[in-house]
Amino acid sequence: MSVQSPLTDSPGPSSRDERTRQIDSAAWAVFFIWVGVVMLADLPWAWFLVGVGVLVVGAQIVRQQRGLKVEMFGVIVGLIMLAAGIWDLVALPLPLMPIILIVLGGYLLWKTLSRRAESS
Repeated sequence: MSVQSPLTDSPGPSSRDERTRQIDSAAWAVFFIWVGVVMLADLPWAWFLVGVGVLVVGAQIVRQQRGLKVEMFGVIVGLIMLAAGIWDLVALPLPLMPIILIVLGGYLLWKTLSRRAESS
């Protein structure tokens, strides 16, 4: 009679976990490649931000296409990096961060007030 340990009875990582890990690993690999390209080519900071923004948003798109949970934090950070890079490339005279903070604050206020109106 053999006694099995609870550790051996547990199933391995699910295919969903494995797909998530593969996407994350690939994104990190592409990130390091991009950093190397930016350094070798001596590209401006703005191009670095654009590339990282595309990478982060792209990873979330791949997650969505494969039926995995999209991380909204990743989407938001990626879009902010992309916007910051483009903002710098086109040399817009307005400062980006105050505009992002005003939009974010307005969204949070709208979200709070709309919930309050629904509960009334």
